Amino acid sequence: MKKTALFILTLFLFSCNSSKKDFSADTESAVLQTPLYHTWLSLNEMEYRDMESESPPFAMPLNIPPRDYFPWAGIVSHHILAHDYIDAWFSRLSQMRDIKRFYIISPDHYGVSLQPFSLTAGSWDSGFGFVESDVEKVNELAEIPGAALDPNVFFIEHGISALMPYLKKYFPRAKAVAVTVNAESEVNTRTGRQLTDALEKEFTDEKKQENFLLISSDFSHKGSVDETALNDFKSMQYLNNTNSAFWNMVICDNRMGIYILDRLGKRNMKSVILYHTNSYDIYGYDEDITSYFFVYFADMEQRHR
Repeated sequence: MKKTALFILTLFLFSCNSSKKDFSADTESAVLQTPLYHTWLSLNEMEYRDMESESPPFAMPLNIPPRDYFPWAGIVSHHILAHDYIDAWFSRLSQMRDIKRFYIISPDHYGVSLQPFSLTAGSWDSGFGFVESDVEKVNELAEIPGAALDPNVFFIEHGISALMPYLKKYFPRAKAVAVTVNAESEVNTRTGRQLTDALEKEFTDEKKQENFLLISSDFSHKGSVDETALNDFKSMQYLNNTNSAFWNMVICDNRMGIYILDRLGKRNMKSVILYHTNSYDIYGYDEDITSYFFVYFADMEQRHR
């Protein structure tokens, strides 16, 4: 029972109210003009374990990106149980490129929003400093039909807050455009197209040099070892070959995020799966297993005509 309780607690850490006092008055005052969200690190819910190498000590990467690889999108877990993998994924990303702005697509885990997707102009106390929203870009997306500027969604959304300590540590100057979407049910393609169309101008060849699309997602849920393996095999068919039309086979908690990634990628992506693991491999608890893929996406070489 003690192990089960610890497992559940670790998986579902999310933001609530607290504050830190170690910033200048000017910085804190400026941030508090907008909603302030907290993270597992700012609330001291878990100690941050610094990585001494590029890889978790218990796992080697499945694939190493080539030297000229320039990722403009990626998938990363929002379960703190996978802390070492999340940390290693962000660490390697920071070695490949700099990022000015993260567009983060997260599932609305708790169904708080009454709209298809929600935005915030708030800031996050990451524990390493504040991550601020790019308010101008947030307001642009807020013009899309079906969008809601709804700060209340983000007080409890761990799909966003769980990632902020890593974002701030490895990209200290980056800003965020956080979006929560209705993601687990059948994808509303009309809403997906509207959001993708709005994002398309931020992911031209030129804009990819400063922007990054971050899909916050976990994969198979609540399965046995065999069920998890089967579900992940289906997801792998797309993650290994994003030029296929198999995005709808991906089994995860952020299907809308995968849909948006696929449309922005335009069948012109080459993927690198850095890690693939699950809660059983990490923790040893063989019921209610959640699986994780840590992936980068870059453009293919220019296609021959």
